[in-house]
Amino acid sequence: MVIRLIGDQVSFKELSREYQKLLKAARKAFKKAYSPYFNFLVGAAVLTTRDEIATGTNFETAAGDSTCAERAALLKANSQGYGDRCRAIAVITRNRDSPTTEISAPCGRCRQMIYEVAQRSGIDADFKIIMSTTRFDKIVIATIGELLPLPFGPRDLGIGVERKDPVTSV
Repeated sequence: MVIRLIGDQVSFKELSREYQKLLKAARKAFKKAYSPYFNFLVGAAVLTTRDEIATGTNFETAAGDSTCAERAALLKANSQGYGDRCRAIAVITRNRDSPTTEISAPCGRCRQMIYEVAQRSGIDADFKIIMSTTRFDKIVIATIGELLPLPFGPRDLGIGVERKDPVTSV
């Protein structure tokens, strides 16, 4: 059986400068990951429509609960007022003792959150996910629509997700 990889495989040089910068931010972020149990470090960086970048790392606990880097970066973007202006996310991973040789895609929970943010941002299924190995020797760009077919989001519940400017006064 042949498994077709979703998305487009590209080289680092083929990426736009903004996506190169985003991947570098994700790689810098994973160095701060807290992963004493699985030793699998993940960094993520979110790019907004105004070229702001918010980063996040994975964080594990002894109780078995963990937070993924993708969700941490999206939550950070939201807390900084960019939650409705996100347009892409980069994800990069590393084993504690060696670089990765294959890309890692966001888990199902992260895909759902990415889709919710994509709807809030007005990008929907075209939201870009840039996944890379540690050394940028394998990079795949996919959309959330490719990674999460038949998505379910706020609009399916009749909840409007119109973009609004942040509240500037209290």
